[in-house]
Amino acid sequence: MKHTAKIKADIMANKQPIEYRDQGFTRPTVLIIAPFRNRAFQIIKTFFALSGCTSQENKKRFMDEFSPVPGEDEADKRKPEDYRKIFAGNIDDCFRIGIRFSKKQMKLFSPFYSSDVIVASPLGLKMIIGSEGDRKRDFDFLSSIEVVILDQAEIFMMQNWDHVKSIFTSLNLIPKNAHNCDFSRVRSYALDGRAKYVRQNLIFSSIISPEINALANTGSQNVAGRVKITRAYSGTISDVANHVPQLFHRMHQHSVQSSPDTRFTYFIEQILPTLRRSMIQKPHTLIFIPSYFDFVRVRNYLTEHNYSFGSISEYTSRSECDRVRHQFKIGDLSFLICTERFHFFRRNNLPGVRNIVFYQIPTNAIFYSELLNMLEHNAGDLTCSVIYSMYDKLALERVVGSVRAERMISSVKDTFMFKS
Repeated sequence: MKHTAKIKADIMANKQPIEYRDQGFTRPTVLIIAPFRNRAFQIIKTFFALSGCTSQENKKRFMDEFSPVPGEDEADKRKPEDYRKIFAGNIDDCFRIGIRFSKKQMKLFSPFYSSDVIVASPLGLKMIIGSEGDRKRDFDFLSSIEVVILDQAEIFMMQNWDHVKSIFTSLNLIPKNAHNCDFSRVRSYALDGRAKYVRQNLIFSSIISPEINALANTGSQNVAGRVKITRAYSGTISDVANHVPQLFHRMHQHSVQSSPDTRFTYFIEQILPTLRRSMIQKPHTLIFIPSYFDFVRVRNYLTEHNYSFGSISEYTSRSECDRVRHQFKIGDLSFLICTERFHFFRRNNLPGVRNIVFYQIPTNAIFYSELLNMLEHNAGDLTCSVIYSMYDKLALERVVGSVRAERMISSVKDTFMFKS
């Protein structure tokens, strides 16, 4: 009796309509973030080849807006190879495009809320999602993203990394408006605000940096865990052609948060006095500063203490840059300070450099050997000083090699000399 009663109950229960929960709040499920239009152009052209769609709506508009500008399809051939690869084609960094797929058609420039894939730059998305306190902002279209791809993530650090962090904090939030959503079919974990725990995050970068590690740790919370691929480095120091002694100074700091203050104090107390005493014998000194905030701090200090110097950054006009470079070359200025972003975007030759101080190790290790190879090798004594700490290990190993970096971080010695 109990057995037959159970079977009848099961039969009656199975007659109930099946509840399908197979959707998110909004249609877009894939977000691809790229630094420039040239990279987005390559990605979407790959979609053309792999989608199997026989037609692409708005293809002409796409080609007009994303394809290389005639006459600018190649970067300056005088620039280094990595520069030519990055800056060939359309390098506009403010764009966004929605893509909708059907069985035989791929529609470009579809409205975000009817798109399957969104391809955008950090700046392009930031202009829509806005900031807290903005009257007009929209990020509901990011509520159901299941796959996020960051392509060439190292370039985002040369643009505005805060935009990337802002995008990640806007993902998988409960939308403010319904947007014609059938809530009866929304997945339960999405309704509970837990979609971020099943989102797949793919970060592609030529380097690993503290910023990228932090984003992976805080922005990638998938319950399946994380996989990080690393490599051992031989170091770009071997690419230095000039015979210049390279002196690495290790500074001691108590925390990452205190790094800017500790580094600044070390620079003005340990490095700068030596430079000032040798200004007559050793002018033409380049001070390379990766962070713009550190750059401003050092610039203000040099101005306040009446140093003979010029400064160039990513915000310096080309005419002003040419003027400062010329004054530095002929010796009217003893010091030249510049940012890493300036070197990344301009890659100008800096004639007249005889001494280099790396306020911090460059994020891109190629810049280390490039700048040292700019030194006037016929100018006599050349010098190079590098400030680093235990928190610079990732950048340090790309310059000196993984094995040497480990020794330089753990050794009781605070100074290390290399000579190419």
